[in-house]
Amino acid sequence: MNAHCKMWNPKATYSKNHTFWEQLITEENVFVWNNEEATRMGPGAMNHSIIDLTLSSPNMDLNWCLLGEEATGSDHEVIVCDVLGSPHPTDITSTETTGCDISGWDPAKKSEEEEKRKAEERQRKARECYLAGLGRTPILSNSSTKEEVTEAAGSLREAMTVTLDEHARKKRWCSRSKPWWCEDLKKLRKDLGRARRKWKVAGMSRVKAARREFWRAIRKAKGDCWNRFLQEADGNKVWTAAAYTTPRMDKTGQALVREDGSTAEGHHEREHAILQAHFPPGPLGVFEPAQGGMAFERVNAQLVRSLLGAAANTSAPGDDRISAGIVKVFCQWDKQRITQLVRACIRLGFHPGIWKTAKGVVFPKPGKPD
Repeated sequence: MNAHCKMWNPKATYSKNHTFWEQLITEENVFVWNNEEATRMGPGAMNHSIIDLTLSSPNMDLNWCLLGEEATGSDHEVIVCDVLGSPHPTDITSTETTGCDISGWDPAKKSEEEEKRKAEERQRKARECYLAGLGRTPILSNSSTKEEVTEAAGSLREAMTVTLDEHARKKRWCSRSKPWWCEDLKKLRKDLGRARRKWKVAGMSRVKAARREFWRAIRKAKGDCWNRFLQEADGNKVWTAAAYTTPRMDKTGQALVREDGSTAEGHHEREHAILQAHFPPGPLGVFEPAQGGMAFERVNAQLVRSLLGAAANTSAPGDDRISAGIVKVFCQWDKQRITQLVRACIRLGFHPGIWKTAKGVVFPKPGKPD
């Protein structure tokens, strides 16, 4: 049925077959995406006619347009719309913690006195929690054994993770986990949501203006982020830029062939084949690594601090979610214990097993059949 109404067509000169749609839009809080462009043209459309409506729930985000120059043989215009996503609070957010943010512990990053005081209090509580978690764990000496080193490494990691779980802000992946996302975009997104909720009062023009401003800001933020990255890129970061500018290969569904010619099927078989090919079993017998000699005597708190300082704070954490930036903070609180642990590892030529776990991601290389 052809429904005409000023609710979705401000240029309508009369109302017809509109009651059902008006009630649906009003009672169910349905959003109308049509603008003031006519959706029906030709000899039969004597007036400005909008009778092909695009409706959605208010939390949907569409890219909507009319294709007026398409030759379809019909007097109705072609409507094209893409679903872009949904605003907060229906954003997809992972429940897995990918890291920890301890910026709230640093008073130097706060401008207001009240915020500085709160940061100092958070830092004090975190430090007390960490030191209490260590309990009676002894500080290693030059006569410590491998078993004692393993126990000390486990106690340190346990104390760190407990402190982070209780006093650090958890980082989780979400649909806005992008380097170009900023507070300005957050404000514009709220403005867009507010305009959508009040579109019946303020009109569609306000919603379209807010949506247009939001997407323009996103494009600008992405461009600024990319330009800033190119200007500041040095060393290996240059190759990151090259990866984005190089055409990507489509490796979807690529078969993984074992050495015997069989094909690994499924996730677990692929994992097993990769581990078997790249991490073969060690030689039979007992292997004793060479000890570190007297090099451990040169290890002191200053050397450990300088080596930690050279590590990037943005380095990806392991399964324990303890990044280099977090280790730097704990090292300031517990210099002697961490320094002695490093000395003992070098003296014994020993690497604790809990430090040998990592997540590996395999990327296929162009031109490499295996």
